[in-house]
Amino acid sequence: MPPRLSPLDGSFLRAETRNAHMHVAWVGLFDLPAERDAIGLAELRAAIGERLPRVPRFRQRLAFPPPGFGEPFWVDDPDFDVRQHVTALTEPGEAVTLASFGTLTDALLSEPLDRRRPLWHIYLVPLLEDGRAGLVGKLHHAMVDGVSVVELGLLLFDGAGPPGEEPGWSPPGAPGQAQLAVEAVAASAGWSLRAARAAAALAARPRRGAVRVAESLTRALTAVREDLLRPASPSSGLNPSIGPERTLVRHSQPLEPLQAVRRAAGVTLNDACLAVVCGALRAMAERDGREPLPLKAMIPVNLREEDELESAGNRISFVFVELPLEVADPRERLDRVHRETVAFKRAGRPAGAETVMRALGLLPGPLKDRAARLAGSARVFNVALSNIPGPSERVSMRGAPMVEAYPVVPLSEDHALSVGMFSYSGRLFYGLYADPKALPEVAELPGALDASLLSLGYAFREPGSARPEPALL
Repeated sequence: MPPRLSPLDGSFLRAETRNAHMHVAWVGLFDLPAERDAIGLAELRAAIGERLPRVPRFRQRLAFPPPGFGEPFWVDDPDFDVRQHVTALTEPGEAVTLASFGTLTDALLSEPLDRRRPLWHIYLVPLLEDGRAGLVGKLHHAMVDGVSVVELGLLLFDGAGPPGEEPGWSPPGAPGQAQLAVEAVAASAGWSLRAARAAAALAARPRRGAVRVAESLTRALTAVREDLLRPASPSSGLNPSIGPERTLVRHSQPLEPLQAVRRAAGVTLNDACLAVVCGALRAMAERDGREPLPLKAMIPVNLREEDELESAGNRISFVFVELPLEVADPRERLDRVHRETVAFKRAGRPAGAETVMRALGLLPGPLKDRAARLAGSARVFNVALSNIPGPSERVSMRGAPMVEAYPVVPLSEDHALSVGMFSYSGRLFYGLYADPKALPEVAELPGALDASLLSLGYAFREPGSARPEPALL
């Protein structure tokens, strides 16, 4: 039986519209070794092609059963050609400026992926004028989440493992509608059998089962009450109607000042990052003449175990944290953020949200469409924030070390900004992703982030230490 999209995977297809493209992306910059003047397209394609057997999802496309038969399946694409998914944006030997690379990146991110093919694409800029190379990788959120996008690294990075062993791969013919309908019925029957087994197991141990059911229901109800039913701010300034155009503003900061705050305040690194973003959004609201009001942020939470890190699809849940923009004192802002994150962990809200999502998967198709779009609406949250941990050591692609990496978190309808954060090789890289027409002030966010980090670091400085310099390199 071909693998089927989970309800969460399917929700990213359902939430996609003309103006809201549900791809995640990564933008990387690579230092070229002294002996090389570019990264060759042919060699990159060959290296990726050799590793595709290790990540079969990259050779699969969507196959939709007849209406009313549930989520689509992943099936091998009989017309798969790696050349359609790994392309160069410039001619060989053509060097482009960083500004031109940014323009090209924005244009690529403003277009949705083609659902008739496997839902990924890698765009290479072999040579930039500053002697580096650039790359943009796009993958649909139905295919991967921010953590399992590590699969892209298995294709790209040196030392990620040997090529897959699959000589002479030949995809089977694409299944027809009748076969997909049969598979859908079989998948539903399998789910019913698993549910019956679970019910039998509960019946065998009724007391233990009752406790487990009660705990699951409590977590789910808490998630619904605290996350879905608590309304977002209706006047945030971040939730106008959007169009399809996108811009990615790239920025980075050294990790050590954030680590120093983490140590001094006794919080997590994620708490410190959220507090920095909170301070920057407060400053942006004040510059725009708006009263800084609390914002409801949607934050993905990884549910993978150690042995699931390379598994395909989405193994995440979503929780919602209030960012206290109304608080002027940076210490108090961090304390409020920390209390919020501790509260959702203690209440088991990530697991509760996953239970809710599985339950929504049982709804009829039209109701699932409405539920997916409601969950991604401005009534539920104001801004999406994602903090993705990366390797502490540098990785390389075709012998070229990656020196910068910026994540892209998709925008749903009526959301003009998302903030992706990626810690890598001693720095935190921000992908500030926005509709440039709906939120032109996104260009001011890098300066606001630096000012926010400086004020937070100063608030937790040791007595008698010098005031930090007014700039970050």
